[in-house]
Amino acid sequence: MKRTFFFLLLASLFLVNCNNDDNGDDGPTDPLDELPAATQTGAQTMGCLINGEPWVPPSIGANRPNAFYQFVDGAYTLSISGVTGGGSESQQIIVGCVDVPEIIIEGSSYNLLDFASGNYFAEYTASAVIEGSPSDDNPGVLTITRFDDSIISGTFEFTVLDNDGNEINITGGRFDLNYTN
Repeated sequence: MKRTFFFLLLASLFLVNCNNDDNGDDGPTDPLDELPAATQTGAQTMGCLINGEPWVPPSIGANRPNAFYQFVDGAYTLSISGVTGGGSESQQIIVGCVDVPEIIIEGSSYNLLDFASGNYFAEYTASAVIEGSPSDDNPGVLTITRFDDSIISGTFEFTVLDNDGNEINITGGRFDLNYTN
């Protein structure tokens, strides 16, 4: 009888220690899964990987991503930007073009270069210090997947060098925004 009781006690302890979350899913294994979906509906989302780590601005508040495409001083200006954190923890990404040289065409890709009139450019800023922009030798890419009267969606990626010459890789970038015109 003691032996049966001991066996039942041991079996019940074993069963109590088992849990149902042993389904092999330990959460996202691909950091891209932590970014907003690549939509084209004006979902007000933006995100990318910064050196493999997910970066996603909040969807509401002062740091939410925003976009504008406006006629300024005789030419169009495009800006797509987002910010995370604040103060010494802030990170900002801006992709755009001052004096857009041609009509933006849905489905087109544009080289991201250094900030200059007529260039599509990208900038990565950390802690209010511009870490860098892509170079002519290593341009980034902006692809516009939707562009209509109110929505701009697309993807981006670029590499910049920080002030110490270390590469900062911005990959898997995506945005889906209503824009101001």
